[in-house]
Amino acid sequence: MTTIAALLARLLTGPLIDAVLKTIDAARARQLSEAELRAELQRAITASITEVATTELAARRDVLLAELRGESPLQRLWRPVVALTAFFSYWFVIVAYPFLHAWGILPQVRFGETGLNNLFWLVIVATGGYIGGRTLEKVAVQLRKQGA
Repeated sequence: MTTIAALLARLLTGPLIDAVLKTIDAARARQLSEAELRAELQRAITASITEVATTELAARRDVLLAELRGESPLQRLWRPVVALTAFFSYWFVIVAYPFLHAWGILPQVRFGETGLNNLFWLVIVATGGYIGGRTLEKVAVQLRKQGA
């Protein structure tokens, strides 16, 4: 069984390795000098990296456009709300609270084992909600397509 890291590595490096091997084969057939081979390899590698980056950028664009064209305001806005809530929570605990305590506005709270555990679960719920919500959106779209 392949691991996710191996699969990702193969997906990301596959086009690059193919381009390099094709360039070397073509160079052998044309009997290029070392300097010409180096220039050809540089062009092939640059083209391969550009192609992979362009594909990734197009995929990101498609996801953003799909979210912006969502059917309801909730579908378009839930992710920013979850992300901002999580960010504000982390910011308050890590940045704001120490200053508010130092200025005497808030009493000292010792997090201890229970408090750190609660903060950890806040991170888990925020991340899980984000990922789980996106998965449910994809499943709902598939179910709608099958029903239609």
